[in-house]
Amino acid sequence: MGGGYYTHIGGGTNYVCLTNKPIYDKYQSGWQNGATIYGTEYQTSFTGFSRGDLSQHDAPCVVCHVRSRGSQVMIPGTNKCPSGWTREYYGYLMTSHYNHAHPSEFVCVDVDAEVLPGSHRDTDGALLYVVEGNCNHALPCKPYINAYELTCVVCTK
Repeated sequence: MGGGYYTHIGGGTNYVCLTNKPIYDKYQSGWQNGATIYGTEYQTSFTGFSRGDLSQHDAPCVVCHVRSRGSQVMIPGTNKCPSGWTREYYGYLMTSHYNHAHPSEFVCVDVDAEVLPGSHRDTDGALLYVVEGNCNHALPCKPYINAYELTCVVCTK
């Protein structure tokens, strides 16, 4: 599971299920001074879980499929869908800057993103930055590569 760093005032606001096999497309080595994603760690001494104390353990993620309803999932870190799922589109994982005052959710922006005609102005507002993995804080550096831009895919079943 991935998410924004707990002390950052910007970056993604939701937790996302990360793939165990990231696939990179185009990328620039080194930090681009934008958004980052981190692994998620349990910070609880609550012992009501069947495993007991989860504190300081990294948190995994799960996607549920209910046969009686349609399902959709956005998977960060890959541009391929699991077997039996249909790829609707793929692109790059984006969110607000990690140091901005208003965090936002992680979104998958189509590799063939479009723009509003006549909108090439610097008016700010809500802003999107490409997300890079940061494996210095619980995100595993194998298979992830530090500071590479993450792909994403939207799949349906």
